[in-house]
Amino acid sequence: MSAIQEDYILRMIQMMGELLIAAMHLKESGKVSEADQALDKILGTILPSQADLIEMVDVETAYRLLGESRLVESYIDLLLEKAELKYVLGESYVGQVLVRQTVEFFIIYVTKNRKLSPKGNLLCGRLSGLDLQKTLSSKDFIQFEDLKKR
Repeated sequence: MSAIQEDYILRMIQMMGELLIAAMHLKESGKVSEADQALDKILGTILPSQADLIEMVDVETAYRLLGESRLVESYIDLLLEKAELKYVLGESYVGQVLVRQTVEFFIIYVTKNRKLSPKGNLLCGRLSGLDLQKTLSSKDFIQFEDLKKR
């Protein structure tokens, strides 16, 4: 990867992190609907030409579109934040769908990278804290539990 590509990816990840933090500040100040709207706009801000496509395709294809593992980590973080907000808003079904998608992304991420980064370990911990057995298919739950043992 060239230095220009590396710089571009790092700037996208930094921008996504800053937008996530801004949305979480909205959530903490009681502006949950605004935080939800802000999270919905993040991907469009970071990847305007690919955002709609990433959200329409299956997880494996979306993973390939994102490409870089650090960008995938940030996207997993975004999905998890969106899921948590949907639960706060009383939209349990949407929250469950987002959690399933998050775990599917995480499974692909771990399978392709073999070794977790520090952020990957944090994401694994956050996912482990959820009651995934009720949300995931038995296959995905078993696969996630197996990945945690690595």
